[in-house]
Amino acid sequence: MSANEKPKLRPIEAFPVEHEGQRLIVLRDPLRWTDNSVVVSPTLIPILQRFTGKNTVVDIQAEFARATGQILPGEALNGVIAKLDEALLLDNERFHKYREQLEREFRESPLRQASHAGGSYPAEPAELAAMLNGHLAAAGGPDGATPPAGQLAGIIVPHIDLRRGGPSFVRAYRQLRGRDDIELFVILGTGHQPMRQRFGGLRKDYETPFGVARTDRDALESLAAELPFGFFDDEWAHRSEHSIEFQAVWLQHIFGGNLKARIVPVLAGSFHEFSETGASPLGDPQVAGFARALRKLVDARRGKVCVIAGVDMAHIGGRFGDEEAMDEPRRARLKRDDRVTLDAILSCDAEKFHRNIAADKDARRVCGYPAIYTLLAALQPAAARLLDYGQSHETETNSVVSFCSAAFYR
Repeated sequence: MSANEKPKLRPIEAFPVEHEGQRLIVLRDPLRWTDNSVVVSPTLIPILQRFTGKNTVVDIQAEFARATGQILPGEALNGVIAKLDEALLLDNERFHKYREQLEREFRESPLRQASHAGGSYPAEPAELAAMLNGHLAAAGGPDGATPPAGQLAGIIVPHIDLRRGGPSFVRAYRQLRGRDDIELFVILGTGHQPMRQRFGGLRKDYETPFGVARTDRDALESLAAELPFGFFDDEWAHRSEHSIEFQAVWLQHIFGGNLKARIVPVLAGSFHEFSETGASPLGDPQVAGFARALRKLVDARRGKVCVIAGVDMAHIGGRFGDEEAMDEPRRARLKRDDRVTLDAILSCDAEKFHRNIAADKDARRVCGYPAIYTLLAALQPAAARLLDYGQSHETETNSVVSFCSAAFYR
């Protein structure tokens, strides 16, 4: 029996798109083992649901005939299987060998390579600098509001595509211009793939087109020593995660490619159970332990640390399984709902923010919930100000992602 005689589909993400008036489905890997995607007709979905690894090609044809009364030609079915296999979306020996090679290369590399260069942003330094400088120019002069009294301790920055989130990135990173006194940037990224632990650090340096952002391994080890879990159990999750990578790119750029400060890259995993039950995240030993360890690190460096949360806010619409049209009234309603959430964040009260998310069981899918909560719980800031709010509307997928930037002071 051939490797694909009983095809098994890997866990994949499927979302609808409109192309030339035709409704199609995009299949891709949410775990980012591969960036390949396959576009299929919605009529194929019932067939793909039978790719369980238990059904042979003949079984799938027979089940399809019983369910629809139609014949599924073997040639057509094998063509679908071959297409998915080529895209590495099947759970088979070919994919396993590919995954093992990636894991080995990542483990042996001293660098966390720039995973999204050439995709989400230009890989060529001059082109990338021109794009970011364009965002700086388009955002206008310095922010008009006078910062609250106190020392800047943290910022919230989007992790949406650098092209779409330009103004929010600019207004956050402007806060760091001239801040050569900062020795350490703790970057709390959003973990978009499953993690074994609540938080995961990475000891590798971060490569960007502008150079290498050096990781402070001593700081990472000091955090790990305080924690009741394996802080480095999820290093692999960093490989293709963009939420920290985009911050490393902007840090290198805002400091003119001469970032002397070190970074501490940490991914925050899911807080889903807390939004479902309403229980405080600080009741979890991992969350409480990490917030306490981070606060200890910040206090020990006496104003030389800035915590950056790389986060987005709401995710609603077709790409995320919603049927409702993302028209102007719906986007206006989202803005009002987001404003209530932002008020909770700007109150600097981690529990108030948590209660806002848990009130509707995170119906808007605020992916920055874990990182924002952790920033607030660890820093316990005295004041905050909103720098920007925006929405990215994808008409082809009927989807909206909202995002913001904010500054926090102690």
